[in-house]
Amino acid sequence: MRKSILLLAFTLLSLTTFASTGNTQADEKTAVATVARNYIESYYTADVARMQSALHPQFHKRTLHMAGGQLAIREDSVQTMLAGVRSGTGTKVPLNERVQKIEVMDVYRNAANVKVVTGRWTDYMLLSRYNGQWRVLDVVLQYSNESR
Repeated sequence: MRKSILLLAFTLLSLTTFASTGNTQADEKTAVATVARNYIESYYTADVARMQSALHPQFHKRTLHMAGGQLAIREDSVQTMLAGVRSGTGTKVPLNERVQKIEVMDVYRNAANVKVVTGRWTDYMLLSRYNGQWRVLDVVLQYSNESR
């Protein structure tokens, strides 16, 4: 009888732990997707404060583009990214060419990766925690309309 009670208690504890882990994972994915959305939408709305709240202090972005038939890479830091948002260039992107899909690919402990597809490019994002909050650490942007 005692073994049965212990087995039942262990089973219930295991199920409770599994269920709460599942909810935590879903909550983490939602939090990660929110930061990715804040990042991209702040670009479209020229909202510097919202962008700054999404960026990790060690943020780097690499934009892949073709130049003279060769793949070139333009790099941005926190400062150049915020300056670009401040300039308002994202506000000129037509609504139908903005975010089409935000897909949280994986969340593991303090790291996550997200794919953001727009009508003009795809952002591959790596996020990490900073002071307990998810932040965008790295982005690689690949334009959609350029030939390889």
